[in-house]
Amino acid sequence: MLCRFVRTKRGPTMAADEHGVQNNAHPDLDVLAGGVAVVTGGASGIGFALVEKAIDGGMHAVIADIEAAAIAEAESRLADAARAAGVEVFGHRVDVSAEADVLELEAAVSARFPDNPVSLLCCNAGVGGGGPVSRASDIDWDFVLGVNVKGVANCVRAFVPKMASGDAPGSVMATSSQDGLCAAQGVYGVSKHACVALMEALYQELRGRLSVHVLCPNVVATNIVTSERNRPERFGGPRRTSAANPVLERFKAFGMPPSRCADLVFDAIRTGTFYIMAESEDDPGYVRLEAETRMKAILEDGLPYRPRSAYIASMFNPRTPMPGKD
Repeated sequence: MLCRFVRTKRGPTMAADEHGVQNNAHPDLDVLAGGVAVVTGGASGIGFALVEKAIDGGMHAVIADIEAAAIAEAESRLADAARAAGVEVFGHRVDVSAEADVLELEAAVSARFPDNPVSLLCCNAGVGGGGPVSRASDIDWDFVLGVNVKGVANCVRAFVPKMASGDAPGSVMATSSQDGLCAAQGVYGVSKHACVALMEALYQELRGRLSVHVLCPNVVATNIVTSERNRPERFGGPRRTSAANPVLERFKAFGMPPSRCADLVFDAIRTGTFYIMAESEDDPGYVRLEAETRMKAILEDGLPYRPRSAYIASMFNPRTPMPGKD
């Protein structure tokens, strides 16, 4: 499938491929207003920022998350904004790796908003960890792929058929990572490559009926490095994380704000852009450069390459100064 990006004065937009397939753009986001935005991992980080943007756009918002306390806090924080926008915020606890949970979420959304279609599905829930592929246990693989890959598939299966069968416009996005476009490292990298491939497959299957997007951000100021705290019991149960976590502190201090990712997602919905490369101001161009380097290595060298970003390496080594910061 050959796609090309076209740049116009209005910004990048996806041109039709050789079969005439186009990733539907919604230049006027008002077409999504009045619908429902379902955001997994919506109680914090990128998910919370996506919920905020959805409310600003006149959409009812569903905060779907595995942490009940975080859902309650998010509902409280967003109550005034939702009231001002004339929309409703609805929280629902869900483990996206469990199909039954996701089907229950879809039923709850349909019951709560019987007259409002789901106009935006954000498959955003994700976890880090897993370790090296040669040493990861079965439950490590099951946990990381269960959330980062099967969790997306479960949401797509539960929501997209109804979204695509109606007359209302709609968009589907998933949060992958820079690791989904660059050289895969560890179980996490494998899962993020799979997430990108899943969304590419969905794009081709829907053939423009809904717009489809995948977010591939650089380092973001979220709690993903402590996501082991939310391991379900069937995956070995929660793992304790230190209150003083230097990696988390660096993510929070130097990662890009989640709101930047949310802004880029909604920009992509306007323009029809599929691949959303969200980069830190401290490491501009990194995701694009690494993706280009990886493809060059595949086509010219025939060997994998090792990602070279000093910015990323310094995140995981507290003894290494942050480029341009320390």
